[in-house]
Amino acid sequence: MPPEKNKEQPRQRSLRAGVAFDRPGLAAAAADLARQLGLPLVSPVADNLDFVLLCTATRLELHWTGDVAPAAPVWAEFVTGPAGYRRRHGGREMLIRAAGVKQGRPPSVLDATGGMGRDAFLLAGCGCAVHIFERNQVVAALLRDGLRRAAAYPKTRESAGRIHLIAADSRKFMENMTNLGENIDIVYLDPMFPERTKSALVKKELQILRLLVGGDDDTKRLLAAALNVASNRVVVKRPKSAPPLAGRKPSHCLSGGTMRFDVYMTIMTEAQKIRLQGGDNVHNPL
Repeated sequence: MPPEKNKEQPRQRSLRAGVAFDRPGLAAAAADLARQLGLPLVSPVADNLDFVLLCTATRLELHWTGDVAPAAPVWAEFVTGPAGYRRRHGGREMLIRAAGVKQGRPPSVLDATGGMGRDAFLLAGCGCAVHIFERNQVVAALLRDGLRRAAAYPKTRESAGRIHLIAADSRKFMENMTNLGENIDIVYLDPMFPERTKSALVKKELQILRLLVGGDDDTKRLLAAALNVASNRVVVKRPKSAPPLAGRKPSHCLSGGTMRFDVYMTIMTEAQKIRLQGGDNVHNPL
């Protein structure tokens, strides 16, 4: 049942956050990050905040300290764990097939919904030049740190070098690209998945991202902007049973166990180019 029109919806309060460090030698780096993000420098055990960005000797971690805190910290990781496995077996991934990546002809990709960056890194590992957009400055800081560490590791250095992180709103950027007549081969969208039922467990990263950035409420405009700048295709990641993004039917889909990739082809065939040029009566031997 839809909410009553005259009933006010609750507003999400501003999150309380800070930057901390776990050893004296990191004080200067933590202070610089706090200035960049406009956040206070706090104690790592502060109990009056929703989350703390903690500078450690090895990485930047996000510790959620609010009432609904996940059990463990979150950080961007491209070298070890699941990211390392995907890097070694990337060619088998559905995303690579959905993006139409072919050996020797890697496309340029605009990842409009960066998040923790794993899909972007997978595409970069297959040779694609990837521009990651992340509008949330805290998530962008985690991404930047993850890419820095990947650039220092021999087996991921090349992939990290193909990625350009932009901490900005991708929709506005793509709309400006359209105004300037610019385009890019592929746009990739991974909008925040719809809420699951209470009985389903959500991964800690998704839980934190939802708490931190909220849902995606501009998906219709985001998809429209993507379709305007993608010269080859737009690829959208969706839960397997979810409706198409913004109700727009894709050209085709690739489905897996729990998710699918909706592909919106934007490249014109030769016949379409002829029709666009006013040559409808030209005979097509095929």
